[in-house]
Amino acid sequence: MNEERRREPRLDALPLNLFAYDNLSNKLLGTLVNLSSRGLMILGSGHGEPGGVMQIDLRSADAPDKPLLSLGLKVSWVSPANTAGSYWMGGRIIGLEPEHAKTLAELLQQLRQHADSA
Repeated sequence: MNEERRREPRLDALPLNLFAYDNLSNKLLGTLVNLSSRGLMILGSGHGEPGGVMQIDLRSADAPDKPLLSLGLKVSWVSPANTAGSYWMGGRIIGLEPEHAKTLAELLQQLRQHADSA
């Protein structure tokens, strides 16, 4: 049996309807799929290279011009998705300003509440 072990459970982030952008190029990377205080997973057409570092902005569909959260991400892996030109990308959060750490904690709390009510 292949059992996945993580320090912290990942939470389904789809209810938040957040999109990930490359902070340097302002290019849309994709949709935030799951999130924890230590990492995240994105599905989309853009991606980084495993081992690379990216500055990522998470933006709401309601306010795509204003980053809700900015973070440094070390890309752990990239894998092609079933749709041509789409990729799964997972990474570890390596940099977070104090005000963004508070925002991340609030987002995670929202996701926990959503999971508990489902």
